Amino acid sequence: MKTKGIYKYDCNVIWLVITIILLLVYPLPYTSGASYYALKTYSSIPIKPPVVILVNGSDNVSVIYVNNTSAKISINAISNTSTYNYSLNIINQNTSSWEIKLEYFYFNYANNGVNATIILHDNSTSCQQILINGGTINQTDKDYTLASTATAHIGVMNLIENAPGGTATIKAHLRIKTPNVTTYTLYVITFEFT
Repeated sequence: MKTKGIYKYDCNVIWLVITIILLLVYPLPYTSGASYYALKTYSSIPIKPPVVILVNGSDNVSVIYVNNTSAKISINAISNTSTYNYSLNIINQNTSSWEIKLEYFYFNYANNGVNATIILHDNSTSCQQILINGGTINQTDKDYTLASTATAHIGVMNLIENAPGGTATIKAHLRIKTPNVTTYTLYVITFEFT
């Protein structure tokens, strides 16, 4: 019996040695590949700057962010009524006109915060957009026509603090679209009244 077990062990070793020799003598097949289609790392379509941009108004209460397509308006509300006619400028750099309007998507207030009316205007015509009154917010669904190469202003009218320490934050989209077309562009504008 012992000799039989040793013989079996020797056969396994021999097969292992033969396998190793075959692997060393005969090269293993290898694979290779080539790329026939490559992804472009650049666009053939040029990037154009936005045709409508946001610029700080003469009230100097805005911060404009990258590409002039988003902004934050920060105003300290006081117990007396105040008006900021030029809190943000919306400039049309194109020869075609646009329809614009403000649409709020977030509203947060503390202690009834503030009262204010937010409008779009060009010094001769104006359009009410958002009304804040006693902790509630309402908006109109009116479009404002931004004429070719014209400037519209965001005005904050009749701003008054309702209670000391009250804060109101509004995040709104400035919707920009070509008249009679359903596609549009959205810019984010944050209003912060403290």
